[in-house]
Amino acid sequence: MTGFARYLTPTPEHRLLGLVCLGVGAQQVRRMSFDGRVLNCYGLMLVTRGGGWLEWGDRPRRRLPVRAPAAFVVFPGLYHAYQPDPQGWSERWVLFDGPAAGAHELLGGLDRDAPVIPLGPAVQSLGRLFDRLGEAVEPGAPHRDVVAAALVQQVLAELLVGRVDADLSRVVRYLDEHAVESLTVGDHARRLGLTEAALRDEVQRATGSTPKEYLLRARLSRAKRLLSTTDRPVQEVARAVGYDDPAYFTRLFTRRVGAAPTEFRRGTAG
Repeated sequence: MTGFARYLTPTPEHRLLGLVCLGVGAQQVRRMSFDGRVLNCYGLMLVTRGGGWLEWGDRPRRRLPVRAPAAFVVFPGLYHAYQPDPQGWSERWVLFDGPAAGAHELLGGLDRDAPVIPLGPAVQSLGRLFDRLGEAVEPGAPHRDVVAAALVQQVLAELLVGRVDADLSRVVRYLDEHAVESLTVGDHARRLGLTEAALRDEVQRATGSTPKEYLLRARLSRAKRLLSTTDRPVQEVARAVGYDDPAYFTRLFTRRVGAAPTEFRRGTAG
């Protein structure tokens, strides 16, 4: 076994960032020396060569094959064990924790039911991020806790995007293009050739939101753009993003954005 391991001990101030990096390493493994364990933090392993298996969960435990290029996630409080094939594998790893990690679970990037993530070309960008992580945690590196946490966020964002395939991207592009139309979720599903249940599942996987919530956020984002880049009256902006009642639009915008449309416009004026 060759490689390196670096561990960090973040301060309470670092934990205010929402995510902390607790350790980074790399190793060439032929056989693991442990039968299984439970961590008190998250772990992400990037397998760049070889294969093996991951076992996880409460009894009955589940086992999945791992074949490079792939990543797999282990979760705090959840039993896991893993083992390379006799030929071994090349592994890079990072340990992390914090509320932001839980948010990535809610958004679908970290999935306890699908912890193994097959990788295609994305393994190259992840590899570069792990290279930078290794440099960030070297002794004497400036603000290494802050830089390492930011790089782990980038790794998690790559995994989140990597779970979105072409079909899911097609659904999200459609919703972005048609968000302002006066259609029900069922109407959108029929246009896409999906059931409402299938549409809900696909949008949740691709965006972390329900279709209704995603359409609302798309409308509000478009309204923000119109308010900040044009001088169109609020009534026109409301109609342009699908709301015939400007008073309702103003109440909704204020509740979700935290400022009334006119206040938002003043705050973004050049």
